[in-house]
Amino acid sequence: MRPFYIYRSKRGIYYVQFSNEQMHERFTALSTRQRNYTEAMKVACNWLQHGFPSREGKKPVETVATVQSFMSLLEGGKLGKAELDRITKSLALQGYGTTMVLPAETKPTPVISKRLLVPFLENFWTYDDSPYVKDKLIHKQRIGKRHCYDSLNRVAYWKEFFGEAKFLEDTTTEDLKAFESHLYDKKLSTGTLNHILIVGKTAFKWAVATKKLSENPCTSLTQYGKEIKLRDILTPEEAKKVFEIKWNDERARVGSLIAMTCGLRMGEVLALRMCDITKRRIYVHHSWSTLDGLKTPKNGKVRAVPLLPNVRKAIVQLVKKNPYKWNPERFLFYGSLEDKPIVENVLIEGFKDALRKANISEEMRKNRNIVFHSWRHYYAKEIADRVEERKAQLALGHLDAAMTRHYADHKTEADLNELETAVVDAFKWCS
Repeated sequence: MRPFYIYRSKRGIYYVQFSNEQMHERFTALSTRQRNYTEAMKVACNWLQHGFPSREGKKPVETVATVQSFMSLLEGGKLGKAELDRITKSLALQGYGTTMVLPAETKPTPVISKRLLVPFLENFWTYDDSPYVKDKLIHKQRIGKRHCYDSLNRVAYWKEFFGEAKFLEDTTTEDLKAFESHLYDKKLSTGTLNHILIVGKTAFKWAVATKKLSENPCTSLTQYGKEIKLRDILTPEEAKKVFEIKWNDERARVGSLIAMTCGLRMGEVLALRMCDITKRRIYVHHSWSTLDGLKTPKNGKVRAVPLLPNVRKAIVQLVKKNPYKWNPERFLFYGSLEDKPIVENVLIEGFKDALRKANISEEMRKNRNIVFHSWRHYYAKEIADRVEERKAQLALGHLDAAMTRHYADHKTEADLNELETAVVDAFKWCS
């Protein structure tokens, strides 16, 4: 931890918050009474060197940290009888009495060290430093770096509204309702509003569970309704036309071809390696994220999907163009770096360019909400019309219902053969 942190309040006054290295926490923020950052930094450095002000005069930071750590152990009941006896004897030798009678119904009030809200949220969503992330990883739960990265960026909305001097413990339900109104005025989509609020909701819930917060201020907040913008899909005639035109980048064409005929997500397409391709199947072992690298697919399970001969032929031709030497672990969609696939924009922009050439303008594409993921919707519709629901979910990797999850684990070669027949029938026009 840094020795101290400096924050600027809404009124323009800089506050300093010293670190307690022993407890991995921070002291209560102190006002430097300065409006200039450089002057505030001088005050903070002076306090760090000579001690910061208290009612009893200046006290060294190390002394206060030690006392705070000791009091935390004492009031938390973490000291044994032998240790308490030593403390009592030491106090007695220095002339301090240690006997104190409390009224029968009186309990000592624990000392609470408050945390600033924004730094708490920033630390909570910093993947490498977050105790929340560490706890999930210890318990073998999945949490991606990309999710944390996006959540950390959304903390900016909290910082804009609450400033840097708001304490976590002082944040109320009314504060959060006012925050919701502030976000609503920005005309953000329901999905974006929900993602911004989840940044705090997840952190508050964890803080209560770990006894860092006594009450969750999010409990009484009203849930957001779902605002769904339906994705359109191409017609078979449009899809056929898209693959009849000349693509600028063969990787983009093959990527779309696989997404359409195999139902893969963008990350699953990018993650494909040469070893995932067999004569009649594609094995979806991974998904790719720029921050996480190779990770498990969305549902956490490997799946196999039928591979059309013509699509396999296109894959083989693409492999031959790979500038790096043959290696079964090599990415199918090679990029400028040997150990990473192309960036997703190559597939996205290639897809958009092909649509334009097929007389589907950018305005038409946006109005119909056609995106790269629409290939997966296209595949789902074509396959669902030809096989029973369980087999369609097998190919798509959907595990929504408990019964579907149960049966999806018992897939057979017969299931895949039936799917293969359906795929051949659905995409016979591109064979």
